[in-house]
Amino acid sequence: MAENAVIFKGTKEGLYIILKEEMDLNTIKYNLERKIKPSKRFFEGAKVMNFKGKELTKEEFDELREVMEQEYGMTVVGDYSDKKHFVQEERSAVKRTEMLEQLPFEYVYKGEALIVRTTLRSGQLIQYKGNVVVIGDVNPGAHIKAAGSVIILGTVRGIIHAGASGDYGAFIAAYKMQPSQLRIGDIITRSPDGMGSEPENPEIALVKQGMIVVEPYLKNR
Repeated sequence: MAENAVIFKGTKEGLYIILKEEMDLNTIKYNLERKIKPSKRFFEGAKVMNFKGKELTKEEFDELREVMEQEYGMTVVGDYSDKKHFVQEERSAVKRTEMLEQLPFEYVYKGEALIVRTTLRSGQLIQYKGNVVVIGDVNPGAHIKAAGSVIILGTVRGIIHAGASGDYGAFIAAYKMQPSQLRIGDIITRSPDGMGSEPENPEIALVKQGMIVVEPYLKNR
């Protein structure tokens, strides 16, 4: 079964599901189950705008819509004939690994962490199998790719990819969140809520209902 038969892309309107052209319906359904079922709680209630990429028949579209709504609790709002939005297919995908083990305290996880005490400049890349903590800024053109979560004690203006091995429970946190792109698992967004403005408080990006949401992580301050 192809690893990249299904790609998720988040927008302000909702979630698009991009299907690889040469994949048959059974392969697509297998990959949907493989990606959504282990992280079902992150996708329940998600709004699916439409399927893109592969040209589906009306019967295939209806079958996929039934799967998304009946098995995974998502809502497909797009119509079979809706071609208003164009979403470019992603060329790369990553294999899913097990979620980080949760400790007996809410929102506390354990795992390997890389701590970097410097500012990342354009063209620099950090790629790590665990969590990444940067004490400094991430400038435009810099890129962090982590299997776990990413924490930046500074301003983010580059590209951040957390949960790169398929962990939709990963998060991205920063003092100032102004990235060119955020990605969690294979959900991508360039303009989630809160991006592009000057945040007054530290912010966190995480997956809720199949979308990347940016919100203050110190809500009471």
